[in-house]
Amino acid sequence: MIDLNILRQVPLFSQLTDDQLQGLQGCDCWLDSGEILAVEGDSAENFWVLLEGEIQCTKRVGDRQVPWVNFPAPSFFGHELILLDRPILATARATCQCRLLKFDASNFWKIMQLCPTISRELLILTVQRTQDLGTVSMQAEKLMSLGTLTSGLAQELRQVSATGRQAVENLQDLFQWLQTLTVKLADHPMTLEQQDFLLTLQQTLLERMTTLPVETNPQAWQIQEEEMIAWLVAHEIPHPQAFARVLTQAGLDVTLLEDIARVVPESLCAVLAWLKSTLKSLALSKTVEQSTHHISELVQTAKDYAYLDQAPLQEMDIHEGIERTLTVLQHRLANVQVVRQFDRTLPPICVYGSDLNQVWTHLLDNAIDAMAGQGELILRTSRVEEMVRVDIIDSGVGIPLELQPYIFEQFFTTKSHSFGTGLGLPIAYRVIVKQHCGQIQVHSQPGCTHFEVHLPVNLAQTSRPDAAADTASPTPNSPASNTAHVA
Repeated sequence: MIDLNILRQVPLFSQLTDDQLQGLQGCDCWLDSGEILAVEGDSAENFWVLLEGEIQCTKRVGDRQVPWVNFPAPSFFGHELILLDRPILATARATCQCRLLKFDASNFWKIMQLCPTISRELLILTVQRTQDLGTVSMQAEKLMSLGTLTSGLAQELRQVSATGRQAVENLQDLFQWLQTLTVKLADHPMTLEQQDFLLTLQQTLLERMTTLPVETNPQAWQIQEEEMIAWLVAHEIPHPQAFARVLTQAGLDVTLLEDIARVVPESLCAVLAWLKSTLKSLALSKTVEQSTHHISELVQTAKDYAYLDQAPLQEMDIHEGIERTLTVLQHRLANVQVVRQFDRTLPPICVYGSDLNQVWTHLLDNAIDAMAGQGELILRTSRVEEMVRVDIIDSGVGIPLELQPYIFEQFFTTKSHSFGTGLGLPIAYRVIVKQHCGQIQVHSQPGCTHFEVHLPVNLAQTSRPDAAADTASPTPNSPASNTAHVA
């Protein structure tokens, strides 16, 4: 039997009579430090009253457990999940030895019926705590979105920097070899006419390489390379395949090789070796230049995506934010066909750029997940009266009809709790509906999920929802103009 004075230390029970306290049918439990009380994703079956110690809750983000909220004694928790019929939102474990009073769901409902003061208190606290947890969780979700941005850019930067670093290393080796070839070439006496020919040829090829278009016909490229290999073999040039690949990529053909053989017949092998190394060094230099340029673009994309050094409210082309988000998620789009159907005549609109980019991140990330990383993603923009409309359509598995009314509710997710927090779409709802006075709708069936976003062309002239609406939960089937609809 638990001492009634200990129970009265819990604010929830402080006003109960002795008879009411004795009627509480809870189970006295002890936990050692580090012992797990509840696991994220499991069904919520108990209401807990913490009498001694501290419970820490952590959420799973990828393969890590991230601290979420702590409950020091005396406190209570678990009632929110029973009242809202939600699974456990976070893993709870003891940070030290803890003493708890456990009420199963049936006893919890008895408490709610027998003790009106507790019932009222728990309902009020459920609303307050849900709002508080929602605020904290949305901040955590923003950090997770930043993590998605950082992870994607880090992967891109690693690949680009590795390419550039390898090119620099190859370039250093090639410069040493080029010096050797230049010395060998000097051993072949040449007339002024021959020297002028080679210098002119080198300059012409260098200029051609800087403007040479990417070959879009691999078969034609292969035929040209095979012709060059045959010519090199006929002229007894060693390693003809390596020569042919570099010379073909530089825009040389057999006709130009014939000109070289005609002008410098005695030094043909040395000249081609020197020319090959010169062209290869230029190609590597271009790789280094492209890598550094790509790194600069990625850094600028990150700044633009987060709207660093800019005011929160921006007049912008809606396509810019979508394209930046696609760049951020590029590492996940390797097997996804992105179809852009953009109306480039749309006017710039006033938006909170950083927050809106978070919406695109959630919607596109969800679409990629639904397609398991491969499929077709259609992005369409248009104007409907005084609204800009953005359609995001994926070829994924779809959202079951019975779940669609709940997708904009906090903590509701169709993903496993290892990957979903249930906050991405509520954030999208808040940003689109509450912050931008817009609309967000979803139409889904197996093989096709279609999110439809409407944003006002002129936010300044659009009436903002009142303060009460800002804290209200989304009502998916409400007919109001600034609501989320599920179809």
